[in-house]
Amino acid sequence: MSNVLDSFINKKKAESAFLSLADGESARIVNLRKIDTFKKPGFKGGELQECLRLVIDVDTSEGVKTKNFDNPTARFANELIEKKVEIGGSFVLTRTGEQFNTRYSVSEVKKADGTPVAAPATPAPTATPEAPQTEHAAE
Repeated sequence: MSNVLDSFINKKKAESAFLSLADGESARIVNLRKIDTFKKPGFKGGELQECLRLVIDVDTSEGVKTKNFDNPTARFANELIEKKVEIGGSFVLTRTGEQFNTRYSVSEVKKADGTPVAAPATPAPTATPEAPQTEHAAE
């Protein structure tokens, strides 16, 4: 029975217009078609919040499907910038955490031509200059 239910769930996820990931789950984005912004009600309702919408081609159990992925956080926008994600490129999107502790990370980024994007350089530790030493004359 579990095979029937798992198969049903996988098919429904593949058919959905939106990409949805569970904690620890990843999806291979084979093409980032575009990024837009729009406004939608926040998690608690009421005020509208600005949100990113990625239109993506995703590798699913039913083949490659075009889906939307929405995220309202500046943290995610910074992740896309830092990892040098570009229109036409591909990447792996991974979810960690649940509810208000959810974070999305990007890895395995490739340009539109398929060449890997170099991982952002980790800044070298900066040396703290020492205070100049002065000699004291013996009195």
